[in-house]
Amino acid sequence: MKTRFAVIVAIAMAAAGVGAIAPFSWPALSQSLDGAAEASQRPIGQLNPTLPIRIEVVNAGNTAITCVLTQPASAERQLAPGARTSFGTVTTSYLPLPINFLAYASNTQIGLSSDLTIEGNVVTIVIGEQRSQTPGDLAMNIDPDGYIYFY
Repeated sequence: MKTRFAVIVAIAMAAAGVGAIAPFSWPALSQSLDGAAEASQRPIGQLNPTLPIRIEVVNAGNTAITCVLTQPASAERQLAPGARTSFGTVTTSYLPLPINFLAYASNTQIGLSSDLTIEGNVVTIVIGEQRSQTPGDLAMNIDPDGYIYFY
C-alpha cells in the first residue's frame, strides 16, 4: 500500500513538473528524543547493595500523597501535608533488591516535584506539588547492584 501511494505521488509530481525531492526526516527531533531516553536510563547514584537500605519520604506539599513499594510489595501509605514515612531500616536487612518505589498525589489532577538525596544507604525523597498543572507520578528503582534510577 505504501509503495503504491509513493508511485502515485511520484507520477503526480512528475506530471506537475516537480523534480525529485529528498526523503523528509526529523534528525534533530530523533536525536533529542534518543538523548532524553538515554539520560533517563543513567543512574543518579548508588547504594551499597550488601548493606541494609532505608527510604525516607517527606510530604512537603499542600496535598495528600500516596506512596508504595511495588517491589518488594508493601501496603500503600497515605501522607498528609507535612507527614513523613520510611521504608526499611539501616539496622536490619529489610528491603531486598531490586526496589521499586512509586508516589502519586491523591488528587489525580496534581503533579509532583521532588528532591532526592542519598547519604550512606539512606535515600530521602522530599515531595511537593508541581508548579504546572501537569498531573504525574514519581518513580524510583534501585537495581540489584544498588544503582538508583529516578523518573
